[in-house]
Amino acid sequence: MDLPMIEGDIRRELNAGSFNEGAVEGCGAGDVSSFVVRKAQAADSEALAILADIAGGETLAFIARGIDPTADARAIYRKMIATATGLFSYQNCFAAESNGKLVGLANAFPARAIENEQRHTKPTAREEYLEARTRLNDPRSYLLNNIAVDPAWRRKGVGIRLVEAVIAEAKLQGFRSITLHVWADNARAIAFYRALGFRSVRRAKIPWHPELPHVGGSLLFRLNL
Repeated sequence: MDLPMIEGDIRRELNAGSFNEGAVEGCGAGDVSSFVVRKAQAADSEALAILADIAGGETLAFIARGIDPTADARAIYRKMIATATGLFSYQNCFAAESNGKLVGLANAFPARAIENEQRHTKPTAREEYLEARTRLNDPRSYLLNNIAVDPAWRRKGVGIRLVEAVIAEAKLQGFRSITLHVWADNARAIAFYRALGFRSVRRAKIPWHPELPHVGGSLLFRLNL
């Protein structure tokens, strides 16, 4: 099966917010003067795919390899980010940049858009395995779907600035809350989100799987604006 077909099959779960692994830098403010946060562009797709893979490649690979064992999560991210449409399009991404190098990514969009995606796709067996996580989504919120920071740039304020950009965009679009998903055993990400005011509001029980070895299920966090 060629990669674009895999991309279409995994789009439903990807757009359901299942890849926010919270690859962020912790709570330190750090030096925020040496980078800028801007809207992403199509030309950023290669660098942003590397960052997206840091944050959520494990879950994306879990779904895609149920269809094709040779699927490459980073290549799938690259194709989706490069397109002008779709929830993981560059148009729904923010990029943190320092001296021409992309060091951070945030992907976010209105959560209600997921329902439109679901009408046009049939879930695969592995998507159904994660269905409890998808059902946590709050269609009234703005969904922070993926956030990642280059390991060399953690604890320098990049993650905080990316979240601030998402908050500003959500307010601009008239949303009153932001939601995100995080694995219950991802203590570093949970501490980061709590420090920014997010609170856990729901939990999905996800069975342990050798290709997705998380315990405690998945949490939905919310920040009221």
